[in-house]
Amino acid sequence: MKSDSFCSMNYTLVKKPFRILFIICLLFGFCLSQLCAAPSSFITHTVRKGESLHKIAKKYLPLSDFYTSSSLVKEIKKINDINQTGLKINKKLRIPVVRTKPVKAKTVTKDKSFNARGIYITGNTAGAERILTLAKKLKSVGGNTIVFDVKDIDGVVTYKSSVRLAKEIGATEKSQIRDISKMIYLLHEERIHVVARIALFCDEILAKKRPELAIQSKSKGGVWKQKGKLRWVDPSLEQVQKYNLDLVTELCDLGVDEVQFDYIRFPAMGKVKDAKYSFDETKTEKHAIITSFLKKAYELTRRKKVLLSIDVYAITAWQRKEDEEITGQRIRDLAKYADVISPMLYPSHFYGRFEGRKNPADHPYYFVSQGCKKTRIATEKTGIIIRPWLQAFPYKITKSKWNKDYILEQIKAAKETGACGWLLWSANNNYKVSWQALKSH
Repeated sequence: MKSDSFCSMNYTLVKKPFRILFIICLLFGFCLSQLCAAPSSFITHTVRKGESLHKIAKKYLPLSDFYTSSSLVKEIKKINDINQTGLKINKKLRIPVVRTKPVKAKTVTKDKSFNARGIYITGNTAGAERILTLAKKLKSVGGNTIVFDVKDIDGVVTYKSSVRLAKEIGATEKSQIRDISKMIYLLHEERIHVVARIALFCDEILAKKRPELAIQSKSKGGVWKQKGKLRWVDPSLEQVQKYNLDLVTELCDLGVDEVQFDYIRFPAMGKVKDAKYSFDETKTEKHAIITSFLKKAYELTRRKKVLLSIDVYAITAWQRKEDEEITGQRIRDLAKYADVISPMLYPSHFYGRFEGRKNPADHPYYFVSQGCKKTRIATEKTGIIIRPWLQAFPYKITKSKWNKDYILEQIKAAKETGACGWLLWSANNNYKVSWQALKSH
């Protein structure tokens, strides 16, 4: 009995110091983990002659967690308790720096069938803090995808591209996105699927700066213009194709998750019969040129493990031969060389009394469901995923019908006809009605 009690007492005495040591280690480990997980750290900057807060912010922006210089300036003023923008020489400033080198985004590989729920973002919005605000709002209502402009029809490349031709023609001079890799990185932090949109062959800058690459006029000579205004480049020319493929390569390396082609076609409006191309239209059909280009792009993106999607006219799903001959969009062929097809099923864009509907814009469910069904039939056995663009703007819609239900009807139509997700289009990025719809979805 005594022996057992003695052993028990010794065990307790020995055990107690280990308990204390164990608790100390736990506390130390917790404190260390908190320090390592701290959201920010600081460095001290001494103000030099000629420096302003904006100049200092611009210098440290790549090493911070802020997206724009103005947001970093605001934080610097806050943590240093200063109100003015002007600074005294030799003043010490604490700068919230969290890394030693700029971030480099990496593609987040996804299966093409994932349920994308997204919105369109212009270059101006993408270059401002607003893109992060919209990303957070989108996420809060169940969204997960942002499609941002890389090159719209004006030809401006929205980021500082290193592609030689882009620099030569001045396409990057008005770039709105200061740090595209950081933008992608911050969107990835919000778990947003990042899609880079390229308007391919409607390219004002390229056609203007390199007129030999533009579509020519048969009757007048010189560059052909759509309705006397918009310039297009010739999709059949190797240099035109290479320019866009070079942008695709760069974007894949910058970490986007998907590349989306818009204007993957020949012009369809204006005096298209007056348009002259570098190929003989009696021997080569337009759809062969468009499909051949897409095949090259698809081989590239597959190697990079980045998804490739294409936007097509809604009407192509009706497979009318005259539309195919004008645009070059034969979707049963295009579907073989892309992961996702996005028919632009805006009800307002079905003109006239289409299929017995006096004002197509007032029939969201019908036109989205019909478009998805017909696209599925036209692309059968190709394996491509259908993800439609939906109308998130009030154009041509009877005023009383433009509300959250208009958006919800389109989403319902897409889901019930086998589409895999959807994208909302608003040219000015006004998604007020869309947020109301998604919040109640």
